Amino acid sequence: MENMMQGNKIRRVAATRMNERSSRSHTIFRITLESKDANQKDGPVHISYLNLMDLAGSERVSLTKAAGERLKEGANINKSLSVLGNVIRQLSEGKEFISYRDSKLTRLLSQALGDVYGSVVKPLVDSFMEGFNATIFAYGQTSSGKTHTILGNKTDPGLFQLVSNQLFQHVADQVDKRYLIRCCYIEIYNEKINDLLDKSNQGLTIREDIKGNVLLDAREAVVDNVDKVMENMMQGNKIRRVAATRMNERSSRSHTIFRIILESKDANQKDGPVHISYLNLMDLAGSERVSLTKAAGERLKEGANINKSLSVLGNVIRQLSEGKEFISYRDSKLTRLLSQALGDVYGSVVKPLVDSFMEGFNATIFAYGQTSSGKTHTILGNKQILGFSN
Repeated sequence: MENMMQGNKIRRVAATRMNERSSRSHTIFRITLESKDANQKDGPVHISYLNLMDLAGSERVSLTKAAGERLKEGANINKSLSVLGNVIRQLSEGKEFISYRDSKLTRLLSQALGDVYGSVVKPLVDSFMEGFNATIFAYGQTSSGKTHTILGNKTDPGLFQLVSNQLFQHVADQVDKRYLIRCCYIEIYNEKINDLLDKSNQGLTIREDIKGNVLLDAREAVVDNVDKVMENMMQGNKIRRVAATRMNERSSRSHTIFRIILESKDANQKDGPVHISYLNLMDLAGSERVSLTKAAGERLKEGANINKSLSVLGNVIRQLSEGKEFISYRDSKLTRLLSQALGDVYGSVVKPLVDSFMEGFNATIFAYGQTSSGKTHTILGNKQILGFSN
C-alpha cells in the first residue's frame, strides 16, 4: 500500500467538465511473483504477473468540451482503449494474430492479458456446470457498450453466444451425466417485473418458499442446443424497453436477467440426487446523470429507478465483499431476484484469478468504463475491487 500511495501522488490527474479529478493516464500496478520448490536447490524458478489496472475513462468531446492538452490526452486515451478492445475481441475469438503492438498499453500487457473470456467467464460457467450458482453482468454508465458486450453481433459474438457454446460443449462431453436445461428471460422496468418470453405475463410477483428460495412465475423454455438459447434471447429482446435519450439512440430502460437453470444427475444412479444451479446473464441499464441526459417526464422517472436499483446492487456487492452478516437484498427487486445467485462476488471472480496467479499463471484485473464512473475508487477503495465496467 505504501508503494501504491507513493505512486498516486504523481499520477496525472486534471479537472474536466465531467470530473474534478479525472485520470489522464492508465496505471498498471504489477506484482511479480517468483516461486520455486524449497526441496529442489537447483530447481526451476516460475515467474508470474498480476496486473491491477486502473484505466482512464473513455471520453466524448461532445460531453467533455475538451480543448488543448485535455483534448490531446482524451484522444490518446480513447485510441489505446480502442486497441485494448480489439485485442480482447481477438483473444476471445481465438485469432492467430493479436495486435498487441498497436498501443503501449497492450504491448505491456502482452504477457499477462491472456484469454479474457477464458480467465474470467469460463471458470464461472465451469462452476455453474458443477452445481454452483453464478452471475455475470455488464455494468457501467449509459451508452458505454454494455448491451453489445452481452449480445454481440454476427461477426463479434457476445457473452450469450460464448456462454451457450461452452455450456453445450460441456454437456456433449459429459457422457456419465444427464442434464435438463431451461431458460427464462425477464426485465425489471420501473421496479416492475415483466416476462420477456410471454408478453401477456407482466407485473410478476416475487414469492418465497419455506426454505427462503425466491420464486417467480416466469415462463421457462426447455433448450437443448445453442440455437434455441439464442432464439429465446432474440424473442425477448423484441419487447424489451428501449428509448432514445440525449446520450443514446437506443438506451436500455430496464435491467434484464437471462437465467439458465441447470438440472443434472449421475446417469448411473436411477434414483440419485438432482443438482440444480442457476446462471444469470445480466444486462443492466446504464447509470444516468440528469445534467448529461437532460431527461424529463417518463425518461426522468426511468432514470431515477435505474440509478436507485444500481445503488442498491452496489451496496449488496460491498456488503458481500466485506463479509457482512446482513445483506440488504430486499431493498430492490433486482437484488432480491439475485439473492440466491449473486453470492460472494469477490470469491467467485477475483479470488480465482489471484489463486491462478499464485500457481504460476498470469492474470489481469481491471476497472474500465466511461470517465467519471468510479473506476479509481473501485481499485483503491475499501475492498471494492468488484465493480467491473464494460
